[in-house]
Amino acid sequence: MKFSTQRIQWNKKKIWIIGIIFLLVVASSIGVATWIFSDTAIFSNIFIEDVDVGGLSPKEASAKMRDALKERIDSLSIDIQYEDKNWTVPYDDLGVYYMLEDYIDKAYGIGRSGNYLERIKKVIALRKKPEVIELGPYFDRIKMDAIVDDIGNTLDRDAKDARMERKNGSFILHKEEPGIAVEKEALKEHIVRAIKENQNLPIQVPVQYIDPLIKEEDLKMIGPLIGQFSTAFNLEQTGRVENIKLAAQSIDGTVLMPGEEFSFNESTGPRSVEEGYQEALVIVNGEFVPGVGGGICQVSTTLYQAVVRSGIEITARRNHGLPVGYVPMGHDATVAYGYIDFKFKNNKNHPIYIESYVKDNKIYVKLYGKEAEDILIDLISETVEVIEPKMEIKKDPNMYVGERKISKASKKGYRVFTYKIYLQNGKEIKRELITKDYYPPRNGVMIEGTKQE
Repeated sequence: MKFSTQRIQWNKKKIWIIGIIFLLVVASSIGVATWIFSDTAIFSNIFIEDVDVGGLSPKEASAKMRDALKERIDSLSIDIQYEDKNWTVPYDDLGVYYMLEDYIDKAYGIGRSGNYLERIKKVIALRKKPEVIELGPYFDRIKMDAIVDDIGNTLDRDAKDARMERKNGSFILHKEEPGIAVEKEALKEHIVRAIKENQNLPIQVPVQYIDPLIKEEDLKMIGPLIGQFSTAFNLEQTGRVENIKLAAQSIDGTVLMPGEEFSFNESTGPRSVEEGYQEALVIVNGEFVPGVGGGICQVSTTLYQAVVRSGIEITARRNHGLPVGYVPMGHDATVAYGYIDFKFKNNKNHPIYIESYVKDNKIYVKLYGKEAEDILIDLISETVEVIEPKMEIKKDPNMYVGERKISKASKKGYRVFTYKIYLQNGKEIKRELITKDYYPPRNGVMIEGTKQE
């Protein structure tokens, strides 16, 4: 009986002892937790990148990080290369910056989320394994765009077609050069990746190579003369002569690829004083009047004649409003910049080269292709109608009866059919009607007197 009583008493003591120990553990845990979580500093063993911010208040950590990041930004740069060209771009020039307060808040928040037990476990775990926060850099897109544009302006170049020129009766070839275009968006992506990953390797500029449209091997196909023509002019008409020379130079050396269309107006450009053209007679409303660029139609007409004789497809051509003196009616091709153009299309399977030059009192146009045909082409015109002009009579009281004078001369009109003649061994083998032209008549004015003597 006595033994049982002693045992009960001992069990009671054990319960009290365990209870006291439990209370002490709970109290100490609460005390430790209260002490830990009442601290306003970032917990120990927390790093932002390689900077230890443990034990610091957010304000202290922010100041420490600003100094570290400023030193980093000032010391870092990106190397960009293309062949022998190199650009060293400091981070500061790219406007690199960090949203620092976000990372300070993140560091401060470690060990301060979840329930008490989770938070204590995290703080204890920090003693064994540090927490490292990686920074995510930002940059100024305007600054980056400016740097990439500068690199593009340095490297970008247009493709240069192969070209040829004719000197002393021979062709001289100049090889093509590929163009380069910097792939700007791809370069920006490389720069961003290098900043984010702290890459030290140079960035190679991504470029796209642009093939020229005309290559040397294409031009090697050009050889024999396939068509030519020349017309004469008066050397005393100096303004007209200079205009003919200028227009001839503008089309000389033109290479026309298969399927490509030639525009006389696009090749010669505006006819203005600024472009070097001078004043000479031009046809306006059926009359010869002074105008800048007079004489240029003789160049387009001479070219037209050479093109027809080469068997090339004419796509746009119009005759003058009056017959001209340097070719028969139906053989001319007028132009007026912005209004009337002369065009033709290379319907051959090889490139065509245009040679145009002035020598003495003549302009020459020659076309070269792959091979000369044994069939020659010529033009012949037929006047199918002559249209008589009318004469308007006007009275003048200041002139005596019987007196007459012409104040405006009349001009006959014509309808002309032009044929392309195909000749082989000097004999005509084919005749083809190619144009029907109309040269309108120009009515005259006669003045008659009405004054009595």
